[in-house]
Amino acid sequence: MQLLISSVLVLGACGLAQAGFRCSLGELACSASCVTLGQTSGICDDEGDCICSEKSISLDNLRNLLPSRCNLGLRFCEATCNALGRESGTCAKEGASNCQCSKKYISPTAFALCAAESTCRLDCQRQGLATGECFGWSCKCQSKKNEAIPEELKELAEA
Repeated sequence: MQLLISSVLVLGACGLAQAGFRCSLGELACSASCVTLGQTSGICDDEGDCICSEKSISLDNLRNLLPSRCNLGLRFCEATCNALGRESGTCAKEGASNCQCSKKYISPTAFALCAAESTCRLDCQRQGLATGECFGWSCKCQSKKNEAIPEELKELAEA
């Protein structure tokens, strides 16, 4: 009896493998597994096999999508460059579609302090100050709640 149950389980597993295990988990699992293999997407066919697209994801394809960031404004360009670990970003001219990230990376200290704003606040409080706030990747400590924001950071505070 135990041999019969084991045989049925093994044959069932083989059937799943032949029919496509990824599709037994759904379309999303199929597509996600294709993306992790470097393809753009995947779809399950009528037989339950996961078919990956033949288009590869390349860094050049992604870079071609990036220049439109300036169409959304300079602040968006700067924010996306910061998200990529760069200190700043600039647009060639206002409304231009060419967002250029700086070559300099954010320092490990700035990243550690402002990856979560609470870390900045706690570090300032450790120094005996009232609070701290991140402006981009710059942690600024404040000794009073209504202390004036430095001039170079006022634009970021309004966002």
